Amino acid sequence: MELCRDYLPTRSYKIAEMRMGSLLGSEIDRLDKVAAKFGRTYAIGPDNLKDELPNIISFAGEYHRAYDLYLKAVLPQQEKPIQCRPACGNCCHHYPMSVEPFELISLYTELREREDFISVMEMCQSRSDLFNSLFENRLEAIGSEDDAEDHALHDYFEQWRPCPFSDRNGDCGVYASRPVSCRMYFSQTDPCFCTPEHLQTERNESYIVYLPDSIEQSLVDLSEHYAGLELPESYFGGLLSLNAYEGVLG
Repeated sequence: MELCRDYLPTRSYKIAEMRMGSLLGSEIDRLDKVAAKFGRTYAIGPDNLKDELPNIISFAGEYHRAYDLYLKAVLPQQEKPIQCRPACGNCCHHYPMSVEPFELISLYTELREREDFISVMEMCQSRSDLFNSLFENRLEAIGSEDDAEDHALHDYFEQWRPCPFSDRNGDCGVYASRPVSCRMYFSQTDPCFCTPEHLQTERNESYIVYLPDSIEQSLVDLSEHYAGLELPESYFGGLLSLNAYEGVLG
């Protein structure tokens, strides 16, 4: 998989990077003050999660808008046009990782208002259980957690389990609220090659639009303010963990 890191320093790219940096910096400063108020190293915990919900939801929306603007600056610089099409959904069979805690919280508050909330959580549970089983099998055979996770992610993709939020037509049911881990994946070849049998072949030219190192570090610093919630970074596992705070959110 090609890692899309070598971007030209265009004006639009620099502006997009500065916009994201400013947004994250302002939120970190705000959360630093919240943490200082409680006399601890992190800002968000079970004791103030409900009070912080409006701020978290607002920031998640701003972050997603900033990332989408970042994409508009980066994608035109690619040598080949994007071949992704509406309602493809092939990449939605991966097991998303590295989802930010504020993204999980924002989406969870949206999901819990849906009539099919319990069904969605059950589907998240089954997918989380599947990945954990694949990971444990690989860990027993390999020994290295990092290598086991990489292999388990590929093993999961081979299972071809659609995302709980994808409908029968391949459309995303939470498209506006989907995490950046879902927004960053693109293909320069036909979607028919975004399948397990072609993923690691020359026919598949998919890539990920990563963020600059400075932005990634800001995200790490920001996520540390959610340490009190102990949320995993996995998409489905993180949403499931938020069930523990139903009494707080209610």
